[in-house]
Amino acid sequence: MANRFSFISEARLRIRRLRLELGADLREARVAAGLRQIDMARALRWSKSKVGRVERGEAATVSLEDIAAHAAAVGLRLSAQLFAGGSRLRDGRQAGMITNYLAWIAPGSWSVSTEVPVGDPRDRRAIDLVISGHGVRVAHEFISRLRDAQAQSRPLIQKAQAAGIDRLILVIAGTRANRRAVDEAGAALRAAFPISGRRILDALRHGRDPGGNGIVFL
Repeated sequence: MANRFSFISEARLRIRRLRLELGADLREARVAAGLRQIDMARALRWSKSKVGRVERGEAATVSLEDIAAHAAAVGLRLSAQLFAGGSRLRDGRQAGMITNYLAWIAPGSWSVSTEVPVGDPRDRRAIDLVISGHGVRVAHEFISRLRDAQAQSRPLIQKAQAAGIDRLILVIAGTRANRRAVDEAGAALRAAFPISGRRILDALRHGRDPGGNGIVFL
């Protein structure tokens, strides 16, 4: 299970770098426009020192609204976008599911890797667990809470396909609500994951290819 402080530290470092990059862009645009910091301060009704801090990436408390206003004043437009970042925080149930699952399939003598990158360096997504051996690679995604089975499974299928994985297994906590969500998803989900959980676990425990995608309730 990923340590939550590693996520916080990584986020802080990324924001620090982003502030420096945005500040440098704002300064470059201001200079190119022939404007002084005092001109910016008057236009934005800021102090000159605040303009300087923003351009140096030092203003930790500057809001997105401030950056957007600074950008607009020099002919730029702020845009933000979120990208898949690889590993993610897990809840306690997911961590326990992974441990129990690996113990169950251990007799199959699989090579095990966790948080496996999709492959393309530009694609930051990662797969929860991949087991390899016996001529097959099997990806696993662990889900503790299933709300919309089709919506949640669609990006997981796309991720496995991008990684060139042979099989995809959804390992879902066996709660009543999760089972109901799978039932409500109907034929479309069953077509995408046709292999039963019992058949999957039996095959993997004996070191065999499960024969297709499937769902395991754990």
